[in-house]
Amino acid sequence: MRTEDGLTICVPSSVVREAEDDREATRKLGYVARAAAVFRADRLVVFPDREGERRRGGEYVRTVLGYAATPPGLRKDLWGERDELRYAGVLPPLRVPWRTGSTPSGGESKTQGLVTEVGPEGRVRVNSPLREHPISLLVPSGMEVEQGERVTIRVSSREPVRARITGKPEDGFQVVEADLSEALAGDGLAVATSRHGEELSVSRLGTIVSDAREAGGYTVAFGSPERGLPEMLGLSPDGIRAAVADGRSVEPDPGFDLWLNTIPAQASEVVRTEEALFVTLGSLTLTE
Repeated sequence: MRTEDGLTICVPSSVVREAEDDREATRKLGYVARAAAVFRADRLVVFPDREGERRRGGEYVRTVLGYAATPPGLRKDLWGERDELRYAGVLPPLRVPWRTGSTPSGGESKTQGLVTEVGPEGRVRVNSPLREHPISLLVPSGMEVEQGERVTIRVSSREPVRARITGKPEDGFQVVEADLSEALAGDGLAVATSRHGEELSVSRLGTIVSDAREAGGYTVAFGSPERGLPEMLGLSPDGIRAAVADGRSVEPDPGFDLWLNTIPAQASEVVRTEEALFVTLGSLTLTE
């Protein structure tokens, strides 16, 4: 479930398709992570666009973004050494006030773990600083976790290890893999960003912000360089423009509440995804 006034950002697995090398790709994903942190996103969903991928695909994108979303002191323990993280040093700091460490009483401590496998009977395998190899922990009743999510672990003993999952981190954002249709099925106003969408105006923005507040927040999807959402979804740009002009739903309906052009005065032929993130979210997260 989404939290009230929450924000889910959806980016395609092809988001770094134009990057010349891994250093540039890592830096680009760092700006995506920065946008998620700056605008208090709850989830950053990487949805598949395999036709648009080139040398780097969804696994690369999820790994770099997941690493960036992890508290710096836990990154080595949770992620280890991977080829995708060769240039992790160029990632910009997120400056999120991470909450880990001992409890005020000093009797227990808390840390975070990375879910590597969701197993049967409510158990998951988790990478954590407690052991070199993943540990098996029970998921609390009523809590759902996905592979790749971070969880908060309460530690009562390190030798032998005694620990339990208490919930999900209150700080930062989660990076998960999901089909776009699955991401759009949750709460929140579902927004597709596209130059073919409705042009955002000052008067229209007030209505959108109000609608999002009533819906419980936003789910905002972005395309990739030279490959926008219409192409990914097999939709005609002319059809989208016509539907928007007539106030009709785009058909076939991929699940969006509206298609929005947040840069109506665009002069460049291509707006990079990380640029669109800051422009779009800077407008949509304004208060009434």
